[in-house]
Amino acid sequence: MLSFGAIVVLLGGLIFVHELGHFVVAKLLGVKVVRFSIGFGPRILGFRRGETEYRFSILPLGGYVKMAGDDPSEELAPEDRGRGFLEQPPWRRLVIALAGPVFNLAFPIVLFFAVILAQNGDRTPDAVVGTVTPGPAAEAGLRPGDRILTVAAPGEAPRKVRFFADLPGLVSPHPGVPLVFEVERAGRRIETVTIVPASEKDSNPVEDRPRGIIGVSPDFPQAVVAPVVAGAAGPLEPFDLVVRAGGAPVRHMLELQQAVEAAACGPIDLEVVRERPIALPGARPASASTAKLAGVPTCRDGAPAILPATPWLSTYVATVVPGSPADRAGIRRGDAIVSVNGVPVRTFREIDGLGAFRLEDGQGAPVALTLRDGRSITLSPVAESYVEEDTRERRERPFVGFRPDERGLLVDPAALRVNEVTVQRGVVEAATIAWNQVAKTVRWTVLGIARIVTGEISFRTVGGPLYLFTVASSAAEEGLGVFLSMMALISVNLGLLNLLPIPVLDGGHVATAVVESVTRRPLSIRTREIANLVGLILLFTLMVFVFRNDILRLLPPPPGAG
Repeated sequence: MLSFGAIVVLLGGLIFVHELGHFVVAKLLGVKVVRFSIGFGPRILGFRRGETEYRFSILPLGGYVKMAGDDPSEELAPEDRGRGFLEQPPWRRLVIALAGPVFNLAFPIVLFFAVILAQNGDRTPDAVVGTVTPGPAAEAGLRPGDRILTVAAPGEAPRKVRFFADLPGLVSPHPGVPLVFEVERAGRRIETVTIVPASEKDSNPVEDRPRGIIGVSPDFPQAVVAPVVAGAAGPLEPFDLVVRAGGAPVRHMLELQQAVEAAACGPIDLEVVRERPIALPGARPASASTAKLAGVPTCRDGAPAILPATPWLSTYVATVVPGSPADRAGIRRGDAIVSVNGVPVRTFREIDGLGAFRLEDGQGAPVALTLRDGRSITLSPVAESYVEEDTRERRERPFVGFRPDERGLLVDPAALRVNEVTVQRGVVEAATIAWNQVAKTVRWTVLGIARIVTGEISFRTVGGPLYLFTVASSAAEEGLGVFLSMMALISVNLGLLNLLPIPVLDGGHVATAVVESVTRRPLSIRTREIANLVGLILLFTLMVFVFRNDILRLLPPPPGAG
C-alpha cells in the first residue's frame, strides 16, 4: 500500500502541477478550457464547474488539458469563436505551451524550500574538524578540533561557515585556488590559514568535473591501527580496533593518540578487538575477539610505532583476493603501499586519484608498487567482467585484487562525532539553497538528455513507469524528506523532457508557434496532422524501449555477472 500510494502521489502530483500550468495560463489569456484530466482514457470520476469538466481517467500515466479549438480537424463551435487555442496568435500559444514545463521547473523550488525549512531543529555536524587526512589541510597546519569560522576565495569577502555541510560548497568550486580560512583553536581565534584545495575528479552519471578538496571531515576516525613495521609494536596486529589504552576507554583515534603521547615513548597496555578473516569463496566474513596486550611499544627509533589503518589515513591492505594479480605479486594483508609508479602515496584516495590501474584495449599496463617494508613489486591489472545494475550491459573494469579495510563502523557513530548543532535556516537562505539545487538539477538533466541523444550515455539508463514505481516506493520508505526531494528531481526531468521539440509534446507546440511567428502564416491542417502522427509514433517507440529497460531491470543478472 505504501508503494502504491507513493506512485499515486508522485505521478498524480506532478501531472497535476504540469496541467495546472496550462490550465491557469489558458484561463488568464481567455482560452476556453473544456476539460482538465488527470490520466487518459475513460472517465472514472469527476465534476463540472462552469464551462470546464474536471476528472480522473482510468490510465494514470499522464494527463491533459483539453482546450476548445486545439484539434485542427474539428470545427470550432460558433459560441467559442475567438476563444479557440489554434485561433490565438503564436505568442499566446507559446506562453500556454511553456506554462506546463515552467510549473514543473518551479514546483521543485517549493519542494526543496519546504524540505530545507523542515530540517530546522534537526542536529547536524558543527563546523569543527574531526579528521585531517594527509593533504592540503594537514600541510597548512589544520588540526583536529579546529573550528572553521569563514572561508574567503580571492577577490571575495569571507563567507561564514555555520555547519560543516557548508564547507564543500565553499571549497569544491576552487581546485588549485588559494583559500583563506579563519580558524578558532582551543577557544580563541588564530591567524588565518591559507589552503590550496587539491583537484579531484568528481564523477556522476552525466559528467566528470574537477572539484577542490582539502581533506577534512567532522568525525574522528575509529581507533583502527597497525604497527608501522611488523613487530614494531609487539603483539599489535594490523586492523586491531583499540578500545582501551592505559586502562582508560578509547572512543576514537584522537583519544588513542593522546594516550600514546602521554606514554612518552614508553610501553602501554592496550585492549583491542581483533578481526580474523574467514576464507570463503565469494564472501568476506570474519570473526572478532577481544585481546589484552601488555607493554605494547609506542615508539621505534624515536618515531611512533602505531599508525592509523583506516583507508583515508593510510594505505594498509586489508584483503587480498586469492589468485588475483596482487596475490601472485606477493601482496599480503597488513602490507602498506608507499609509492605507485614512483609517486609517493599516503592514502587509498591518493592511490585512486593516480588512475594507474586501468585497462588499455582490454590489457592492463604494469604498475610498480613500493611497500613500507622496502619490497618493490610489479603487477598488471586484468579485465574483470561485470554487469551494470541499471542497464544490464556487460562491461569490463580493471581488477588487481587488493582492498583497504572496508568494515563499517565498529563503534557508536555518536562517539566519533566532534560536535553537533541545531539546524536553523531562515526563509531567504532556504530559498537560495532551493534555487541553487534546482539550477544544478536542471544542468545535470540537460547534460544527461544531450548525452543520451549523442550516445555518450546508454539509452538503457532511461527508466519508465515500472522503474518510477520502484524509485517512488524506495524514496517513500526512507521518509517524507527523501520522497519530496525525489519528487522534485522527477519534476525537473518531466519539465525538460516536455520541452523537446516533438509533436504532441509541449515542445512541439512551442516549435510550431516559433515557426509561425517567423513565417507569419499558420501551418496547414495536413502539416499538423502529419506532425502529430510522427510525434505519436516517436512516443510509442520511446515507450516500447523504456518498458524494455524496466523489464530488464526486474530480471536477475546473467550468470557470471560481477
